[in-house]
Amino acid sequence: MTTPEMPSLPAPPRGFVAREPADVLAVVPLLLGFEPEDCVVMMTFGAEHQFHARLDLPPAGATDAEVSQVAALLVEPAVRHDVTGVLLVFYSDHAEQARRSARCLVDAFGAAGITVLDAIRADGQRHWPATGPGEGTAYDVSAHPVRAQAVLDGHVTRRSRAELAATLNPDDRGRADVARALLHRSALPADEVSALLLGCLATGSAPGADEVAGLVRAVADPVVRDVAWLGMTRHDADRHVALWSDVVRRTPDEWLPGAAAVLGFAAWLAGSGALAWCAVDRCLAVDPDHVLGGYVAQLLERAVPPQAWAEAGAGAGRPA
Repeated sequence: MTTPEMPSLPAPPRGFVAREPADVLAVVPLLLGFEPEDCVVMMTFGAEHQFHARLDLPPAGATDAEVSQVAALLVEPAVRHDVTGVLLVFYSDHAEQARRSARCLVDAFGAAGITVLDAIRADGQRHWPATGPGEGTAYDVSAHPVRAQAVLDGHVTRRSRAELAATLNPDDRGRADVARALLHRSALPADEVSALLLGCLATGSAPGADEVAGLVRAVADPVVRDVAWLGMTRHDADRHVALWSDVVRRTPDEWLPGAAAVLGFAAWLAGSGALAWCAVDRCLAVDPDHVLGGYVAQLLERAVPPQAWAEAGAGAGRPA
């Protein structure tokens, strides 16, 4: 991944205080929505809007310039948002590779005037200071109170980013049904798009194959597509994510970009940066110049918080 995944999320659970590294390691997967690996996670503090980011670690053998480039991808948005402190967690089995990245990041944040509150390396069983050697400390967060509460609250944490991406894998039977419907179904007009979305969101029901065919034809038109995403709010974003995830799974590739871009926006608005990137990747793989897909990618790359959508008056920042 060449750009950071930046979910702008709420703070950790109310009353939660990280007293030791294991507390941090228990919370990070909840913030991301999946168990991270071979990456660095940045948690930010002091900004008006708190955000967190995940970025793949540079590969073994990366040049100093490549490692510095990765560091810049995290430092730049932290500076832009007036972050005063960061906590860095490196997930890696490769101690020297992680230490090299950690030293570079600590130096880069220091040069930018941002305090590194802590830097931890973890491999799923032990944790260490990210810039130092040692035998490490064993940890197990599976029964941590914050994880247990998340389960009770119905929070789903995927085992990996790949598993999260797989939630958008094609539903072969559903795709076949929609493909057949596309042979005869015309695009829904804007008012019918609005009515269909309102009905599905209100009842939690999934649209039928004919409705999906008409919907994906409709959102291929930028003007009609605006009806699908400009009216979203943070309050209903999760329901839009569920609806559009189902639509994406059932949509043939040639009609996928519009639906995937709308899903990406909904996921960003819901605070799920990783899922938003998965949707954007699906969109841009078919249409690299897709306007809404590119717009969502910019929101994610610049760590724009979902709160900004309401503060800007919703559609004020729509793409040209």
